[in-house]
Amino acid sequence: MVALGFGANTENLPVGLAYGLRRRRIGIVRNLFIAAATTAATLVPLAIGEGLHGYIPAGASDVAAGLLLAGLGLFNVWLERRRPGGPPDALAAAEGTILPIDLRETLALAGALSINNVGLGFAGGVAGLGQAPVGLSVAGFSVLLLWLGEWLSRSLTSGRAKTSRWLQLDGNLLLVAVGALMILGF
Repeated sequence: MVALGFGANTENLPVGLAYGLRRRRIGIVRNLFIAAATTAATLVPLAIGEGLHGYIPAGASDVAAGLLLAGLGLFNVWLERRRPGGPPDALAAAEGTILPIDLRETLALAGALSINNVGLGFAGGVAGLGQAPVGLSVAGFSVLLLWLGEWLSRSLTSGRAKTSRWLQLDGNLLLVAVGALMILGF
C-alpha cells in the first residue's frame, strides 16, 4: 500500500517545488482538493479492476499526464512573457509575497496529477489491494509530497527576492521537465 501511495504521487514533490520556486502557494485547501482528486482517480479504477484494464494502452496515462504538466509549465512561461511591465508574480516575489494559485490552476494541477493514477488504480485492482488502505496511502502521500516540495523551495529561496525572479522561470521549466520525464516513462 505504501509503495502504491508513494508511486502514485512521486511527481508531487517536484511539482510542489516548482510552484514554491515560482512563489506560488498551493495551500492546504487546494492541496486537500488535489489529494481528493488523485485519490478518486486511483480508487475508481481500483474498484472497476481488471475488466477495463485491457482497454487502456500501457503508458498512455503517463504520456497524457506528462503532456498536461509540460503544457502547464510552457503556458505559464508564455503568460509571464506576454504581460507588460513584467509578470505580477515577479513583482510579488521581489516584495517577498507569495501568491496563492487560483481555481483554474488548481483544477489543471489536480487533473494532471490524477491522470497517471488511473493505471496504478487498475494495477492495484488486479493485485486485489483494499480501497481503504490504498486511499489513505494515496491521499496522505499526495498532501505530504506537495507540501514538502513547497516547504523545500521556500527554505531554499527565503531572503533571496532578487534570485527568486529567475527561480520562477526555473519553476516553470521544472514543470516542463517533470512532464517530459513522465512522457518518456521515467
